[in-house]
Amino acid sequence: MTVEIAEATPRATISVGRPQLVVALRGDTTVDLPIVVRRPTLRDAQRTRNVLRAGQRDPAKFIVALEVEVAIAAHPASARASVSALESGPRGQAGTRPSGTETVRYIGSSHGLIGLIRDIYAAEVADAVILTPLDGSATEVRIREEIIPAFAS
Repeated sequence: MTVEIAEATPRATISVGRPQLVVALRGDTTVDLPIVVRRPTLRDAQRTRNVLRAGQRDPAKFIVALEVEVAIAAHPASARASVSALESGPRGQAGTRPSGTETVRYIGSSHGLIGLIRDIYAAEVADAVILTPLDGSATEVRIREEIIPAFAS
């Protein structure tokens, strides 16, 4: 008795109404995300995404990004300290949070931010995340070196 075994063909990723996760740094010109929302809670962001995607014929190509303000450091206490130092400055000083521009915030470690981004995508809160550093170059460097490479594959 002879049994023929068909060779395995390479599998392609099939998208069923869901684009691949995109993570980018605010101001990054290499990423084009036409719809970026700012919402104070993840639930509000999820509702907004659902409303925006409701009438789309090809939802796999329709990306809704959530902007997340972040401050990350090796230790969460260090990140909290850097943000509290910025917010204790005089009103209107660069780096302070202007009224009316609230969006989801994460202050903590790189590991925790990676988990939050995965949860945002898994719970269909957003299809992409735009990270805006709260405390300047320290967080920006960590985003470029630790966060974006974690989602590059």
